[in-house]
Amino acid sequence: MEAHTIPFVGRLSWGRCGRRATASAIALLAVSVAAQAQTANDPASGMQTQIENLQKQIDALKAQAQAQAQAQTQSASGNIPSARDMQNRIADATGVKMTVGGFIETAGIYRNKNETADVGSSFNTGIPFNSAQNAHQSEFRESARQSRLSLLAEGQVNPDTDVKAYFESDFLGAGASSNSQESNSYTPRLRQAFAQIDRNDFGFHVVGGQTWSLVTMDTQGIIARKEDVPLTIDAQYVPGFNWTRNTELRLVKDFDQKVWLGLSAESPQVANSAGGATTTASPNPATGYNVGGSLLNSTTSYSSDVAPDIVAKVAVDPGWGHYEVFGIGRWFHDNVTTGAGSSTNYHNNTAFALGGGAGMILPVVPKMLDVHATVMLGHGIGRYGSAQLPDVGFNAAGKVEPTKEITALVGVTGHPDPSWDLYLYGGMEKVMRQDYVNGVGFTSTASFASCYQEGGTCGASTASVWQVTPGVWKHVYEGDFGKVLVGLQGSATRRNAFSDVSGGTAPHAIEEIGMASLRYYF
Repeated sequence: MEAHTIPFVGRLSWGRCGRRATASAIALLAVSVAAQAQTANDPASGMQTQIENLQKQIDALKAQAQAQAQAQTQSASGNIPSARDMQNRIADATGVKMTVGGFIETAGIYRNKNETADVGSSFNTGIPFNSAQNAHQSEFRESARQSRLSLLAEGQVNPDTDVKAYFESDFLGAGASSNSQESNSYTPRLRQAFAQIDRNDFGFHVVGGQTWSLVTMDTQGIIARKEDVPLTIDAQYVPGFNWTRNTELRLVKDFDQKVWLGLSAESPQVANSAGGATTTASPNPATGYNVGGSLLNSTTSYSSDVAPDIVAKVAVDPGWGHYEVFGIGRWFHDNVTTGAGSSTNYHNNTAFALGGGAGMILPVVPKMLDVHATVMLGHGIGRYGSAQLPDVGFNAAGKVEPTKEITALVGVTGHPDPSWDLYLYGGMEKVMRQDYVNGVGFTSTASFASCYQEGGTCGASTASVWQVTPGVWKHVYEGDFGKVLVGLQGSATRRNAFSDVSGGTAPHAIEEIGMASLRYYF
């Protein structure tokens, strides 16, 4: 692809010295033209072409001086060119339309239980049971780290072929040395970075890079940047919301933009269970987790995987509503050690897991009231839920076993007028108990009575997470200079654990969260 240089099209400040320099340049060129005109009639001199070129330069300098004078007048009057005008100038000069976007956020977070978390909550292990001291402490934080930057490049190769590239980043990443003690030293985070080719004549679309998983429901067709993301302030969204943002290669075919078929190969990782990861029983399953090496975080662990996650989806837009069904296939493996000394034996186990789901958006009152609903169920799908329940456990022989799970989310969004966005979500994620019975390394034979005693020891594993989340956004300003939004969100989350050996003690914890946000979108 031919490289383009994008000219600077920002606002110029041109003072008295600049006008004098331009006038001097015009005068020098005029003298040069006059001097060289004396030899213009000499056919051998070849000066006629030079005179014409110099005249063109004089005309260009005059036009520049007029533009600069106009820019100074606009600056004095406050009539600054809009972002849209600047984008159009770039497109005219290069053929590529560049759109810069994002927002700056000031957020306040209150939790009645201390998660020690920023604007992204932890709906699983982050919610402490009553045995933990943090269950008896609240936390309040302020954060600007969800502020976001984005850049969209769009071009048209020919009437049937469009190309796009999209980049999006925020500041919610946390490096190994990051802290909040004196300065905000957190690393920028890559949210999305992908390229897209659209062949509109064939209805064929290719996406490569990092973006939302194909399991995430869209608002229209199967189109990148059309995902139906909950409107929450909370960066972890709502339990029951199905998503990842990871590297993938996606192929999509649409039929008159009414029926869409999609297939993606997505970067895998395993959400492992704490019980299986810490077992020392014999046989001992090695989880396939390793501390991060080159260019990975050395303070956490990563799974070693044998193949990408494969997702297939069908989406339909019949004219009223949007409907989807999808399936997902995943591979998990571990290495098991049996025996000891000269009798030590090692062998690999690989398990294949299937899941699937469906979703729909119903415009009950067009442009005013929508109903959203999704469900996903299957084996080894915990990674794709906001609560991050485990993908796998281990059976008595140490073999990796994908867990059975279900996620569900129902939401209602309302827009009584264009300046208000109201929402109410109810979501849940649940792991089925039979995946834990007789599992190696799980505390299924322990008593959980101490989970209710402050200072006690609690080894209970999460069985399900439920949440109700209402919220509102008010558009305070929206115009040529962006928009300003004020938001409020509340949530009540219940974390339930599996019961202990007696079958009667099933620890639970309830967390209440309130968040407020002031955002300026540009």
